[in-house]
Amino acid sequence: MKTTLMAHNVMSDDPLPSNHINDNDAKTVIFASSMTPPLSDTSEILAALRTQGWILLRGQHYDVETFSQLMRQLCQTLTYDPARQNITSEAQKVDAGTHAIGLHIENGNTPMPPDIIAFFSELSAKKGSQTTICDGYAVYQALSPELKALFSQPMRISRYLPQAIWQNYVATATGRANADQISLDDLETFITATTSKTLMHYVEPQADGGVRYVLQIPAIRADNLSGQLAFANTLLGPSFNYEKPEFTLADGQSVDEAMVAELTQICEQHTQEVHWQNGDVVILDNKRIMHGRRQIEVPLAERKLYIAMGLGIKDSDD
Repeated sequence: MKTTLMAHNVMSDDPLPSNHINDNDAKTVIFASSMTPPLSDTSEILAALRTQGWILLRGQHYDVETFSQLMRQLCQTLTYDPARQNITSEAQKVDAGTHAIGLHIENGNTPMPPDIIAFFSELSAKKGSQTTICDGYAVYQALSPELKALFSQPMRISRYLPQAIWQNYVATATGRANADQISLDDLETFITATTSKTLMHYVEPQADGGVRYVLQIPAIRADNLSGQLAFANTLLGPSFNYEKPEFTLADGQSVDEAMVAELTQICEQHTQEVHWQNGDVVILDNKRIMHGRRQIEVPLAERKLYIAMGLGIKDSDD
Protein backbone atom coordinates (compact mmCIF):
# COMPACT_ATOMS: atom_id res chain seq x y z
CA MET A 1 0.00 0.00 0.00
CA LYS A 2 1.29 3.44 -0.87
CA THR A 3 0.80 6.29 1.53
CA THR A 4 1.71 9.92 1.18
CA LEU A 5 3.07 12.10 3.93
CA MET A 6 2.07 15.69 3.41
CA ALA A 7 1.92 18.90 5.38
CA HIS A 8 -1.70 19.88 5.83
CA ASN A 9 -3.96 22.02 7.93
CA VAL A 10 -5.54 19.13 9.76
CA MET A 11 -8.15 21.18 11.51
CA SER A 12 -10.64 22.19 8.80
CA ASP A 13 -10.90 24.06 5.53
CA ASP A 14 -11.68 27.23 7.47
CA PRO A 15 -8.89 29.55 8.63
CA LEU A 16 -7.66 28.90 12.13
CA PRO A 17 -8.29 31.54 14.78
CA SER A 18 -5.35 33.84 15.34
CA ASN A 19 -4.51 32.17 18.65
CA HIS A 20 -3.85 28.87 16.93
CA ILE A 21 -0.76 27.56 15.18
CA ASN A 22 -0.45 28.74 11.61
CA ASP A 23 -0.38 26.57 8.50
CA ASN A 24 3.40 26.44 8.38
CA ASP A 25 3.38 24.71 11.77
CA ALA A 26 0.51 22.32 10.97
CA LYS A 27 1.14 18.70 11.73
CA THR A 28 1.78 15.84 9.35
CA VAL A 29 -1.16 13.74 8.28
CA ILE A 30 -1.00 10.30 6.70
CA PHE A 31 -3.47 10.02 3.85
CA ALA A 32 -4.16 6.93 1.77
CA SER A 33 -5.73 6.46 -1.63
CA SER A 34 -9.40 5.52 -1.72
CA MET A 35 -10.43 2.17 -0.19
CA THR A 36 -6.99 1.14 0.94
CA PRO A 37 -6.66 -0.88 4.16
CA PRO A 38 -5.27 0.67 7.36
CA LEU A 39 -1.53 0.92 7.86
CA SER A 40 0.25 -2.25 8.90
CA ASP A 41 3.71 -0.62 9.03
CA THR A 42 3.87 1.65 12.06
CA SER A 43 7.26 3.20 11.25
CA GLU A 44 5.73 6.38 9.82
CA ILE A 45 3.53 6.78 12.88
CA LEU A 46 6.47 6.36 15.23
CA ALA A 47 8.53 8.82 13.20
CA ALA A 48 5.76 11.42 13.51
CA LEU A 49 5.42 10.83 17.25
CA ARG A 50 9.18 11.24 17.65
CA THR A 51 9.35 14.54 15.76
CA GLN A 52 6.04 16.25 16.51
CA GLY A 53 4.36 14.23 19.23
CA TRP A 54 1.13 13.36 17.42
CA ILE A 55 -0.38 12.40 14.10
CA LEU A 56 -3.76 12.29 12.37
CA LEU A 57 -4.60 9.32 10.13
CA ARG A 58 -7.27 10.34 7.65
CA GLY A 59 -8.71 8.44 4.68
CA GLN A 60 -7.54 5.08 6.06
CA HIS A 61 -11.05 3.59 6.46
CA TYR A 62 -10.61 2.50 10.05
CA ASP A 63 -13.34 0.86 12.07
CA VAL A 64 -13.39 -0.07 15.76
CA GLU A 65 -11.72 -3.44 15.17
CA THR A 66 -8.90 -2.19 12.95
CA PHE A 67 -8.37 0.74 15.30
CA SER A 68 -7.95 -1.76 18.12
CA GLN A 69 -5.53 -3.82 16.03
CA LEU A 70 -3.44 -0.72 15.33
CA MET A 71 -3.06 -0.03 19.04
CA ARG A 72 -1.95 -3.62 19.62
CA GLN A 73 0.72 -3.05 16.98
CA LEU A 74 1.95 0.15 18.63
CA CYS A 75 1.85 -0.72 22.34
CA GLN A 76 3.34 -3.50 24.42
CA THR A 77 0.54 -3.40 27.00
CA LEU A 78 -2.92 -1.87 26.69
CA THR A 79 -4.37 0.00 29.66
CA TYR A 80 -7.88 1.02 30.62
CA ASP A 81 -9.79 3.59 32.62
CA PRO A 82 -11.98 1.72 35.15
CA ALA A 83 -14.63 4.44 34.92
CA ARG A 84 -15.13 4.02 31.15
CA GLN A 85 -17.24 1.59 29.14
CA ASN A 86 -15.34 -0.98 27.07
CA ILE A 87 -16.34 -1.26 23.39
CA THR A 88 -13.75 -3.89 22.48
CA SER A 89 -11.02 -5.51 24.58
CA GLU A 90 -8.80 -2.57 23.53
CA ALA A 91 -11.09 0.44 22.99
CA GLN A 92 -13.31 2.36 25.38
CA LYS A 93 -16.10 4.86 24.82
CA VAL A 94 -15.33 8.55 25.37
CA ASP A 95 -18.28 9.92 27.32
CA ALA A 96 -17.61 13.06 29.32
CA GLY A 97 -20.77 15.10 28.86
CA THR A 98 -21.08 17.97 26.41
CA HIS A 99 -19.10 20.77 28.08
CA ALA A 100 -15.66 21.93 26.99
CA ILE A 101 -12.75 20.03 28.56
CA GLY A 102 -9.44 21.60 29.54
CA LEU A 103 -6.05 20.42 28.35
CA HIS A 104 -4.55 17.39 30.08
CA ILE A 105 -2.61 14.20 29.57
CA GLU A 106 -4.70 11.05 29.88
CA ASN A 107 -4.81 9.51 33.37
CA GLY A 108 -2.17 12.00 34.48
CA ASN A 109 -3.41 11.88 38.08
CA THR A 110 -2.47 8.20 38.33
CA PRO A 111 0.95 6.58 38.88
CA MET A 112 0.90 4.89 35.47
CA PRO A 113 -0.34 7.29 32.78
CA PRO A 114 -0.29 5.65 29.34
CA ASP A 115 2.61 6.34 26.99
CA ILE A 116 0.42 6.37 23.88
CA ILE A 117 -3.24 7.24 23.52
CA ALA A 118 -5.33 7.16 20.36
CA PHE A 119 -8.81 8.34 19.44
CA PHE A 120 -11.07 6.92 16.72
CA SER A 121 -14.07 8.85 15.44
CA GLU A 122 -16.73 6.44 14.23
CA LEU A 123 -19.35 9.19 14.01
CA SER A 124 -18.18 12.80 14.02
CA ALA A 125 -20.23 15.66 15.41
CA LYS A 126 -21.26 18.16 12.75
CA LYS A 127 -20.93 21.08 15.15
CA GLY A 128 -18.51 21.58 18.01
CA SER A 129 -16.65 18.69 19.69
CA GLN A 130 -13.26 19.60 18.22
CA THR A 131 -10.43 17.86 20.04
CA THR A 132 -7.77 20.32 21.14
CA ILE A 133 -4.11 19.33 20.76
CA CYS A 134 -1.40 21.21 22.67
CA ASP A 135 2.32 20.55 22.26
CA GLY A 136 3.79 20.46 25.75
CA TYR A 137 7.29 20.84 24.33
CA ALA A 138 6.33 24.21 22.79
CA VAL A 139 4.64 25.24 26.05
CA TYR A 140 7.76 24.34 28.02
CA GLN A 141 9.85 26.53 25.73
CA ALA A 142 7.39 29.40 26.27
CA LEU A 143 7.45 29.25 30.07
CA SER A 144 9.40 31.83 32.02
CA PRO A 145 12.55 30.59 33.81
CA GLU A 146 10.68 30.94 37.09
CA LEU A 147 7.78 28.74 35.94
CA LYS A 148 10.16 26.18 34.44
CA ALA A 149 11.96 25.88 37.76
CA LEU A 150 8.72 25.68 39.74
CA PHE A 151 7.05 23.03 37.58
CA SER A 152 10.21 20.93 37.26
CA GLN A 153 9.86 20.14 40.96
CA PRO A 154 7.31 17.59 42.17
CA MET A 155 3.78 18.83 42.69
CA ARG A 156 1.31 17.18 45.04
CA ILE A 157 -2.00 15.86 43.68
CA SER A 158 -4.61 14.81 46.22
CA ARG A 159 -8.15 13.50 45.82
CA TYR A 160 -10.68 11.03 47.24
CA LEU A 161 -11.20 7.71 45.42
CA PRO A 162 -14.23 5.50 46.19
CA GLN A 163 -13.46 1.88 47.02
CA ALA A 164 -14.76 0.47 43.72
CA ILE A 165 -12.60 2.91 41.74
CA TRP A 166 -9.29 2.13 43.46
CA GLN A 167 -10.04 -1.60 43.45
CA ASN A 168 -10.79 -1.54 39.71
CA TYR A 169 -7.65 0.48 39.02
CA VAL A 170 -5.34 -1.89 40.89
CA ALA A 171 -7.03 -4.94 39.38
CA THR A 172 -6.60 -3.55 35.87
CA ALA A 173 -2.99 -2.48 36.46
CA THR A 174 -1.98 -5.85 37.93
CA GLY A 175 -4.03 -8.14 35.69
CA ARG A 176 -6.36 -9.38 38.42
CA ALA A 177 -9.84 -10.56 37.43
CA ASN A 178 -11.85 -10.03 40.62
CA ALA A 179 -11.61 -6.35 41.46
CA ASP A 180 -13.85 -6.70 44.52
CA GLN A 181 -11.22 -9.00 46.07
CA ILE A 182 -8.51 -6.33 45.93
CA SER A 183 -7.54 -5.37 49.49
CA LEU A 184 -5.79 -2.39 51.04
CA ASP A 185 -2.72 -4.62 51.37
CA ASP A 186 -2.83 -5.19 47.59
CA LEU A 187 -3.06 -1.44 47.09
CA GLU A 188 -0.07 -0.84 49.36
CA THR A 189 1.92 -3.51 47.49
CA PHE A 190 1.10 -1.80 44.20
CA ILE A 191 2.15 1.58 45.60
CA THR A 192 5.47 0.19 46.80
CA ALA A 193 6.15 -1.42 43.42
CA THR A 194 5.46 1.77 41.47
CA THR A 195 7.25 4.29 43.69
CA SER A 196 10.42 5.76 42.15
CA LYS A 197 12.77 8.72 42.39
CA THR A 198 10.40 10.85 40.34
CA LEU A 199 7.10 9.44 41.62
CA MET A 200 5.97 9.09 45.21
CA HIS A 201 2.44 8.24 46.33
CA TYR A 202 0.48 7.02 49.33
CA VAL A 203 -3.09 6.59 50.55
CA GLU A 204 -5.05 7.58 53.63
CA PRO A 205 -7.83 5.00 54.17
CA GLN A 206 -11.30 6.43 54.84
CA ALA A 207 -14.12 4.99 56.97
CA ASP A 208 -16.31 4.18 53.94
CA GLY A 209 -13.65 2.02 52.22
CA GLY A 210 -12.47 4.79 49.95
CA VAL A 211 -9.03 6.37 50.19
CA ARG A 212 -7.52 9.81 50.04
CA TYR A 213 -4.89 9.30 47.34
CA VAL A 214 -1.82 11.53 47.22
CA LEU A 215 0.53 11.53 44.24
CA GLN A 216 3.73 13.55 43.98
CA ILE A 217 5.11 14.00 40.47
CA PRO A 218 6.65 16.80 38.35
CA ALA A 219 4.45 18.74 35.93
CA ILE A 220 7.30 18.71 33.38
CA ARG A 221 8.42 15.36 32.01
CA ALA A 222 10.46 13.90 29.16
CA ASP A 223 8.48 12.58 26.22
CA ASN A 224 8.63 8.93 25.15
CA LEU A 225 10.65 8.94 21.95
CA SER A 226 12.79 12.06 21.67
CA GLY A 227 13.56 12.72 25.34
CA GLN A 228 12.52 16.36 25.04
CA LEU A 229 11.11 18.07 28.11
CA ALA A 230 7.42 18.95 27.92
CA PHE A 231 4.85 20.69 30.08
CA ALA A 232 2.53 17.68 30.17
CA ASN A 233 0.16 17.27 33.12
CA THR A 234 -3.45 17.64 34.29
CA LEU A 235 -3.37 21.10 35.85
CA LEU A 236 -5.90 22.46 33.34
CA GLY A 237 -7.82 19.23 32.90
CA PRO A 238 -11.21 17.76 33.83
CA SER A 239 -12.41 15.36 36.51
CA PHE A 240 -15.57 14.02 34.88
CA ASN A 241 -15.60 10.59 36.53
CA TYR A 242 -13.60 11.51 39.63
CA GLU A 243 -13.40 14.07 42.42
CA LYS A 244 -11.59 17.22 41.33
CA PRO A 245 -8.00 16.95 42.63
CA GLU A 246 -6.17 19.49 44.75
CA PHE A 247 -2.81 20.63 43.32
CA THR A 248 -0.05 21.90 45.60
CA LEU A 249 3.26 23.08 44.15
CA ALA A 250 6.71 22.38 45.56
CA ASP A 251 6.89 25.82 47.19
CA GLY A 252 3.71 25.05 49.14
CA GLN A 253 1.32 27.25 47.18
CA SER A 254 -1.88 25.89 45.73
CA VAL A 255 -2.61 26.24 42.03
CA ASP A 256 -5.02 29.19 42.09
CA GLU A 257 -7.26 30.75 39.44
CA ALA A 258 -4.66 33.34 38.47
CA MET A 259 -2.05 30.67 37.72
CA VAL A 260 -4.59 28.57 35.81
CA ALA A 261 -5.48 31.62 33.70
CA GLU A 262 -1.80 32.34 32.97
CA LEU A 263 -1.11 28.73 31.98
CA THR A 264 -4.29 28.58 29.89
CA GLN A 265 -3.19 31.65 27.93
CA ILE A 266 0.25 30.19 27.24
CA CYS A 267 -1.13 26.79 26.25
CA GLU A 268 -3.79 28.24 23.95
CA GLN A 269 -1.05 29.85 21.86
CA HIS A 270 0.26 26.36 21.09
CA THR A 271 -3.07 24.61 20.62
CA GLN A 272 -4.71 23.29 17.46
CA GLU A 273 -8.16 21.82 16.88
CA VAL A 274 -9.01 18.56 15.16
CA HIS A 275 -12.26 18.92 13.22
CA TRP A 276 -13.16 15.25 13.07
CA GLN A 277 -14.20 13.34 9.97
CA ASN A 278 -15.71 9.86 10.16
CA GLY A 279 -12.96 7.24 10.29
CA ASP A 280 -10.24 9.59 11.58
CA VAL A 281 -7.65 8.30 14.02
CA VAL A 282 -5.46 10.60 16.14
CA ILE A 283 -2.45 9.16 17.98
CA LEU A 284 -0.65 11.11 20.73
CA ASP A 285 2.51 10.79 22.78
CA ASN A 286 0.83 11.16 26.17
CA LYS A 287 4.08 12.30 27.79
CA ARG A 288 4.31 15.30 25.45
CA ILE A 289 0.92 16.21 24.01
CA MET A 290 -1.99 17.47 26.10
CA HIS A 291 -5.49 17.26 24.70
CA GLY A 292 -8.94 18.58 25.50
CA ARG A 293 -12.24 19.31 23.77
CA ARG A 294 -14.40 22.19 22.68
CA GLN A 295 -18.05 22.09 23.69
CA ILE A 296 -20.24 19.50 21.93
CA GLU A 297 -23.08 21.33 20.16
CA VAL A 298 -25.09 18.36 18.91
CA PRO A 299 -26.97 15.58 20.76
CA LEU A 300 -24.55 12.99 22.18
CA ALA A 301 -26.12 10.31 19.97
CA GLU A 302 -24.64 12.16 16.98
CA ARG A 303 -21.06 11.60 18.15
CA LYS A 304 -19.19 8.32 18.67
CA LEU A 305 -15.57 8.67 19.76
CA TYR A 306 -13.43 5.88 21.20
CA ILE A 307 -10.10 5.85 23.02
CA ALA A 308 -7.36 3.24 23.38
CA MET A 309 -4.32 3.56 25.61
CA GLY A 310 -1.06 1.70 26.01
CA LEU A 311 2.19 1.41 27.94
CA GLY A 312 5.45 0.64 26.21
CA ILE A 313 5.96 1.51 22.55
CA LYS A 314 6.79 -1.34 20.21
CA ASP A 315 9.68 -0.86 17.83
CA SER A 316 8.49 -0.85 14.21
CA ASP A 317 10.58 -3.98 13.60
CA ASP A 318 8.81 -5.99 16.33
